[in-house]
Amino acid sequence: MTKEIPLHVVFVEAWIKKDDKYLLAKRSSKDDQAAGTWAVPWGKIEIWPEKNIVENSLKREVLEEVWIEIFDVLKYFNSWSFFRSSWHHVVGLSFLAKHKSGEALPLDDQEEVRWVTIAEMRELLSDEHWQDTINKLEIEWENF
Repeated sequence: MTKEIPLHVVFVEAWIKKDDKYLLAKRSSKDDQAAGTWAVPWGKIEIWPEKNIVENSLKREVLEEVWIEIFDVLKYFNSWSFFRSSWHHVVGLSFLAKHKSGEALPLDDQEEVRWVTIAEMRELLSDEHWQDTINKLEIEWENF
């Protein structure tokens, strides 16, 4: 007997630091998921065989989402999950990354991108998940 294996959408997000600020992007107010909210750059891991798929996906998604490059050295520091509005289960992997080059620009599905301090980030990302992640970010960044 064959048992159906539940599938997940997996995404990676980058907490990108440049000098003493981090990059946030505001989602489009027309987005079907978390419309008009702020988040760090992220993207789904595509379904194809690839060596270093998590790291490569993160670098590729950051470039596609906000037009900047990040350095190859990344540090995993958090994970979480939620259900999309479509009821797909989503698993998120969070990484620390350093800005390498490029000017951050919003895409069509974003209203704005902004480099912010930790204090500004706490105001823009106010729910409990984000606050817990920011607390962990401050600790983890010291060792990166």
